[in-house]
Amino acid sequence: MKRFIGCLSVLLVGCSATSADVTAESNTEKAAVVEPVMKAKTVTLGAGVSTMAETVLVGFLQANEYTDPSKAMSLTHTATNSQSHSVSITFNSGMTADLWLYDPKGQKVWSSSQDMMYTQALRDVTLAPAKTITSRFSVPAAVMEKVSGPGYRFEVKFAGKVEGSNLPLINTGSTPLIVK
Repeated sequence: MKRFIGCLSVLLVGCSATSADVTAESNTEKAAVVEPVMKAKTVTLGAGVSTMAETVLVGFLQANEYTDPSKAMSLTHTATNSQSHSVSITFNSGMTADLWLYDPKGQKVWSSSQDMMYTQALRDVTLAPAKTITSRFSVPAAVMEKVSGPGYRFEVKFAGKVEGSNLPLINTGSTPLIVK
């Protein structure tokens, strides 16, 4: 009987040692790192839709194709003097233009001004014929991740005002995003 208990204790010790070894091995193995996979997509600008025929300034929004979900999308807005004479434009702050992103339901998702602070100084800009005012925007990658299908659009809100003209200052409208 003593022999049986001795053998049994050796077996139990052996089993527990084996169990400890297995546990130790599983702790030293590296767990597979699971990173979220960002869905590959391409975003381009569609044809802008303007609501005005003739304006003092002609606005145009442009961007390169957006394909890298880890980077911000860069856009450029140009406002060109379409008149044959110089135009004086007044700005109430340091902001020249604001870029807004809308979802398919028409709700504002993001604006470039929400993360910015502008000076509160009045400024006047005289723009010669065919000259432009350029505004650059950077839409964060986290915001671009929300753009998931048709119906999203950009709209530029130009902050300047012009005196002495019966024409609207700049063409307003929106630019749809094409998501592939």
